[in-house]
Amino acid sequence: MKRAICVGINNYPGTVNDLSGCVNDVNDWAKLLNSFGFQTTKIFNEQATKNNILNALENLVKEAKLGDVVVFTYSGHGTQVLDTSGDEEDGYDEALYVYDGTLIDDEINAILKTADKNAEIIVIADSCFSGTVTKALALKAAKRRFVKTDTIPPTAVLKNRFLAKATEENMLEILISGCSDKEYSYDAFINGRWNGAMTAFATSIIKPEQTYNEFYSKLREKLPSEEYPQTPQLEGSEANKNKLVFTEKTDSGAGSCETGGGTDTGTGTGSGDGVTGSSGCLSMLLVHISVISVVLLILQVIIPH
Repeated sequence: MKRAICVGINNYPGTVNDLSGCVNDVNDWAKLLNSFGFQTTKIFNEQATKNNILNALENLVKEAKLGDVVVFTYSGHGTQVLDTSGDEEDGYDEALYVYDGTLIDDEINAILKTADKNAEIIVIADSCFSGTVTKALALKAAKRRFVKTDTIPPTAVLKNRFLAKATEENMLEILISGCSDKEYSYDAFINGRWNGAMTAFATSIIKPEQTYNEFYSKLREKLPSEEYPQTPQLEGSEANKNKLVFTEKTDSGAGSCETGGGTDTGTGTGSGDGVTGSSGCLSMLLVHISVISVVLLILQVIIPH
């Protein structure tokens, strides 16, 4: 199984926080993932509520088993929120700023922890979580993807980076994010259209037969740049980073039957016609029948009745 959820928010309540490139990001990631055989579900704007996102992610992870690959992409604002569950009074966490409020990474992690350890999970976040950047781009063709929600004291300590663990080797998922902790990710006008800067370059770079490390090396040739001073991050265990991008794990010598990927219409539902998978399985079955028939003919010649 290959399935993906792609979330993008351009239109936030009101107008001051609106972005321009997140819907394009969703369509670009979905198009790329479809080419890798994924079935994709798109969640846009007012559909991208906290509950809708968590429910979609929970269903995605719950169905993932040995050999499956699932992808969650998010394009929109990030934020920082005061920690209310920890011991430190002035600690804060990083969070997604979704259509109807904040979605902290603890809630996402709680779902990811339920995943089958043999499934492959990729999280892509084209947003930023730092409100302390001292130098930001002042361009009409670029807007930072950060919204201030809580007032964070200057003495506050970052308790949890988005989805990060104490060590990368403990991470079940692969995390691709748009910038470092001290930078902004930008909503940018590139090649005549709006995109997240990271997404625009990443979707043009990812190719079949690349490992995640190889992809990341290519991405770092594009970012950071003078136009977009953001440094994309690749986090996860070294074993996961050396896997081929968006590729299912299969048993040695075993064939695989894969369903064809499909795009949705932006209504929050995905579809796949399964033609590619059906054709592949039928061809494999016909080959097996042909081999068995030849063996039976040989046996009839060798063994007299």
